[in-house]
Amino acid sequence: MQRVCNPLKVFFAGGGTGGHLMAGVAVAEGIRSRFPDAEIVFFSTGNALERRCLAGRGFGFFPLRATGWRGSLKNMAVFFFGFILSLLRCIWALRSMRPDVVFGLGGYASLAPAISAFLLRVPVILLEQNVIPGRANRFLSRWAQCVLCHWPSTGRWFRGLKGFHLTGTPLREELFGYQRQRAADLFGLSPQGTTLLVLGGSQGAKAVNNAVMACLPSLVERFIHLQVIHSAGKGDYQRLKATYQRLGLRARVYDFLEEMGAAYSMADLVVSRAGATTLAELTAWGIPAVLIPYPHGTDDHQYKNALELSSRGAAVLLEERCGSAKLLEILSQLLSDPERLKRMAETSRALGRPTASREVIDLMQRVLPQEKRRGQYAASCIR
Repeated sequence: MQRVCNPLKVFFAGGGTGGHLMAGVAVAEGIRSRFPDAEIVFFSTGNALERRCLAGRGFGFFPLRATGWRGSLKNMAVFFFGFILSLLRCIWALRSMRPDVVFGLGGYASLAPAISAFLLRVPVILLEQNVIPGRANRFLSRWAQCVLCHWPSTGRWFRGLKGFHLTGTPLREELFGYQRQRAADLFGLSPQGTTLLVLGGSQGAKAVNNAVMACLPSLVERFIHLQVIHSAGKGDYQRLKATYQRLGLRARVYDFLEEMGAAYSMADLVVSRAGATTLAELTAWGIPAVLIPYPHGTDDHQYKNALELSSRGAAVLLEERCGSAKLLEILSQLLSDPERLKRMAETSRALGRPTASREVIDLMQRVLPQEKRRGQYAASCIR
């Protein structure tokens, strides 16, 4: 006799930035690989970035209204009004769809779904990639079964929490497996050239773009084999593309770089903001970096992220206010010293946690109902 099991249902709540969302996507794809019939739904704001990151992946989507709380009375009223509406909608949705577990990805959009899950006795798991955890995850941690983090120093924010685990930041499988020759063919660049990869984050970073562009004329003269892959962001794409063409430098410029695995396989050195997921990717690949933290982030979290790598010798930390002259000095020193780049790469790789997605899903299975804990849980329903 065969008894039919209901499929595993996993919801992901939050986002707002590419880093938060893509960590969730990495776990979702791992779950779908292990549980082929799983139903996966993302609860988030549905902004343009989120739609782009989720497009074509086959996940369900539930739109939410989420506004940050910035302190003014007017903003406070808007926040609470939006939150109450979202909470009521989430309670209705979760009661109707009956998920087995809800992942909180951080950001204000994670609050209502995670609190609704707690009220309905659905297990909540939080993913936190930053050294200093976001305010939403700090608030929600008191109701979560697990808080899964990347950095040991994050533990001081969750003292006394039994469910605190160091898993690393979940990364998509598609980021790995590229060979340099294959990536060079994809980009139309030389596999023997020295490749500088410039990342401004999921939405671009004008200050980083400007600093790099100011350095290029000098770098081109000094390093004749230099080539660049540059993720510029939509706002700067046309301007930067024209500048590279004018300089005659071998470069590929993108408003949004889809083939990140190929780009990492080509990169000899990265210039980047210090978003947590980007740093997890850099260390998983073992790529030396110059990190320019976004100076206006909440709790200055990007600076603390960058400090974790720079203090160990895997990266050089450059504050944005130091400007293009200092960036040029650092890039020139690094590109002139292959042995230093090699040491930085080895240190970076030692900090990486490329198996994080697998560890997160293993921990998720511990909080699932008994009949859904096996990887191929349908087989357990055969009687």
